[in-house]
Parts: sequence; C-alpha cells; structure tokens
Amino acid sequence: MDRPPIKLMFVTDHADMVEGIDPALHDAGGIAVVGVATSTDEASTLAGRHQPDVVLIDIDAYGDAAQDLTRALMREDPEAQVVMLSVVNDVDDIRRAMRAGARDYLIKPLNEGELVDTIHWLIGERREYARMQDFVKQLRRAYEALFTDDKPVPEKVVAFLEAQAADHPHDHLTQETLAVAYARNRNWAKLAPLVARLAETALD
Repeated sequence: MDRPPIKLMFVTDHADMVEGIDPALHDAGGIAVVGVATSTDEASTLAGRHQPDVVLIDIDAYGDAAQDLTRALMREDPEAQVVMLSVVNDVDDIRRAMRAGARDYLIKPLNEGELVDTIHWLIGERREYARMQDFVKQLRRAYEALFTDDKPVPEKVVAFLEAQAADHPHDHLTQETLAVAYARNRNWAKLAPLVARLAETALD
C-alpha cells in the first residue's frame, strides 16, 4: 500500500523563496507542500489545519520568535519535524534551535537535493522510532504474559531472548527467562542443555 505524501509547510516572510529553495523539491515524489506561512501566527493556524509532517522555518526572518514557534508547534504535535533554515552558521544559534525542539538546522543556500534528503531522513527516522516503540510495547506485553498465563511464548520473543542470552551468557536473569520461555513452549530439546548450564553455573 502506498504511503500518504509527506506534508511540508514553510514559514518565511519571503514566499517566493519556496520556489528556489531546492530545485529537487519540484520533482521529489511523496512530498507535498501544504502551506506557506508568512508570520508565526499564520504558521500556528496553518499547522493546526494541515498537521504537517515537516515544518521549515526561516530563522533569519523571525529571530527568537522562531524558537517560540518551534516550542508551540511541538506542544501541539510532538511528532512534527521542525527544520531551521539560516544564512548564519552560528553554533549558538544552532544550539538554541535544537533546545527549542528543531530536528535539523540547514544553511542557505542549500545544495540541490539537500532539503529533500533531509525530509526523507527525518521521516524515515520517525517511522523507525514508531516501529521500535511498537515492538517494545509488544515485547513488554509478552514478558508480562510470560509470568501470568500459560500461553505459548511468541517465536519473535523467543528469538529476542536467545539473542540476548548469546550476547550475555553470564546474565542469569536472561538465561532463566529464556528457560521459562522454552518450558512454556515445551521445547525440551533446547531447555535441557540450558538447565544443565544453569545448574553448573549455580555450583561455581
């Protein structure tokens, strides 16, 4: 199934800048410009209306107000990816932008494809983080179920435990948890040698 386009919003006092910011943007697949705000108030309104995935703020136009806008946008939508844009490559400005919640800071003029690559990278990172968060939630539920019911342990949980046990052979908690998983799944062939190893280490 095709993904919906990445929604991009600009915040700049020079609306014509959008046309030339990155020539690659015109031909970039999967990115849609949903709005151009020329003031911070308009930016808040448009963000609420369009729920952009990425917001590009021209910090040269708004100064410290750009930091306030970033914080406001992040309060409304913590998943929004804010990118600051400036002609000034100043460490203090970059630090303030990041503290406000910006995910990146680009220096004008941009190289062709730089904005497009940044957008795809940020959204890719966001999707990967969401995927990992979902996996952790499922894994936590599986761990809880491991000690509260007698259902078989999902194979992906067993595989995760086996990887952890291989990486941490002296971690008794991990080894014992894996043993419980084997016992729950009645995998006696793998359980027997693991129990034997645990018994040997217990005597050391």
